Parts: sequence; C-alpha cells; structure tokens
Amino acid sequence: MKQPLVSVIMPAYNAEKYIMQSLHSLLAQTYTNWELLVADDGSVDTTRSLIDSFDDTRIFRFHQAINQGYLKTWNSLLQKARGEYITFLDADDYIQEERLLLLVNFLNSHPDVHICGTGIAFVDNDQQVVGERTYPSDWEQIQTCLYDPTRFPFCGSAVMIRREVAEAVGGYRDFFDRVGWEDHDWLIRCCERYKASNIPNIVYYYRHNPSSVTRAIDVSVRSVRKLVIKKIGLELANQRLQTRTDLLMCNDQAGLQALIDKYEAPYRKDPSRIYRMMSYRSLQEGDVQGGLSLALQGTRQNPLHLSNYLMIFRSVIRRIFS
Repeated sequence: MKQPLVSVIMPAYNAEKYIMQSLHSLLAQTYTNWELLVADDGSVDTTRSLIDSFDDTRIFRFHQAINQGYLKTWNSLLQKARGEYITFLDADDYIQEERLLLLVNFLNSHPDVHICGTGIAFVDNDQQVVGERTYPSDWEQIQTCLYDPTRFPFCGSAVMIRREVAEAVGGYRDFFDRVGWEDHDWLIRCCERYKASNIPNIVYYYRHNPSSVTRAIDVSVRSVRKLVIKKIGLELANQRLQTRTDLLMCNDQAGLQALIDKYEAPYRKDPSRIYRMMSYRSLQEGDVQGGLSLALQGTRQNPLHLSNYLMIFRSVIRRIFS
C-alpha cells in the first residue's frame, strides 16, 4: 500500500486541559507515516511545556511567544507542511486510532477526490459523547450543501486534503481573523476547484463547549461581526458562483464595507439584539440558564423592545420543561 507522508496541523492556545489526550490520540494512530506541526500560540498556561514533554521525531514545534490567533497560526503551520496529504487536529479534540489510515486509504483509492472528511462525535468537558454527525459523500449533494447556511457538508478540522489543494487555494483569509467562519470560507473555495467527499465513520471527537452562564457579552465591532460573519461569507461565496470573484479577491473596500453595514446596522441600531441572538444560541446548545441570563441582559439594554421579553418567556419555558 502506498504510504504518503501526512502532515497534521495543530495550533494550540491555553489547551492544557485537553492537549495530552489530543497528542496521545495521534501517537496511537495505526498509520505511522505522519508529521505533526504544532505551535503553542503564546499560552499563559502549561500548554507549551506539555507539548515539549513528548519525545518523538515526528513532532515539529513552532512555538510563538506572542499570541497570533488561530487563523494566523494555522496559516503559518500550513505553509510548513511537507506531506503529500494534509490534515488537522485541534488541540482540544482527539481522534480514533484508525482515522489517518481510513483517510489515506480513501484518497489513495479515489484519485479524483482531493478533499475528504469524516463523521464526528461531539464530546463534552466530561468526555461524554453528546451527539454525532455524518456528512454527505455524494459530490453533487456536497456542492448543494456548501451554500446552505444550515447544512455545511464538513467539519473543518476533520478533513484531509491533497497538498496541491493547499498550494492552489492558500490558507485562511485575514478578513475572518478572530471572528470565525474562516474554515467554511476556505473549504468552499477549495471545493470550487476540487472534488470532495466524506466517509461516514465517526473517527473525529469534537469538543462541544456550550455557552457559559456567566460569560459577559462584549458589544463590540468584533462581537457583532461574529454573529453576522456567516451571512457575509455566504454572500461572498455566492458572488464567486456568479462572477468567479468576490469583494475580497477584488480588494473592493467600499463594496465590502457596504456588505458589512448591511448586516451589522441592525445591531448598531438596537444594542439589545446581540443579547437576544446569543440567548437563542445558548438555548440551541442546551444552556438554558445562560440563555435566560442573556435575555435578561438584553431587556436591561432595551426595556422597550418586545422581542427581549419574548426571549425571556422562551427561556423560562425551556427551563420549566428541561
């Protein structure tokens, strides 16, 4: 069997609670021809020393004294990858021992496929599996789901790509730095050039962290951007569908600002809106108390807005029947 080198990308920041499990799951892989490119991104806990405690010649460390953020660290590591195949492992996740072997075998036997993902299991902070998800394997269905805001066809960390994909597409785009959706934007752009698939096996364990009950919401430009970034990203993707380019590719700053204003203006007009949205997300994630707390904060921000009271009512009902 062909055994190409697999590069595994792992940015890490304040991951001391989970990174040992993550690294041990990689060391336990039945497929052994891999290299790990890992960077402690200026952690203030023991993440760096835990990484450095491993003595394995396949582990390459690129630590950073100053925090650069996930996006920039991920891009830096991607540029250093030497493998014919490239995959990812977040520092708080872990993988089943046959994950690399399954993906390598699939890509080896499907030369027309350049991107392949797997099913995932959601695990909580107590190591309990709280859900599972599989993704479409059919290429036509994947293409349809790419632009559906409710059915994205991959878990970004669970994919493996051929090296030429990274060389052609590049990494994450800086526009998404610290606001999210960078992996969705990147995978859509990858699939605009290359065929993709998924295998149904649940071999990637994704850490599920519900909203914190006491987490304060910073009503800042970045916080609002996080809530609307999916809509902005999908508009950019649809621009490429129609014209093969988008506002970022054209460096159209005026057009980009108009697009941002289109989605952020309602939050600037009504500061309580962000609390309602975060309350809704908390309820969706099962964090009923957090949802109620955020709904109450929204009411204090704008006591005249009826939707804030409806959100409190929804949270109370969920609390009674949960």
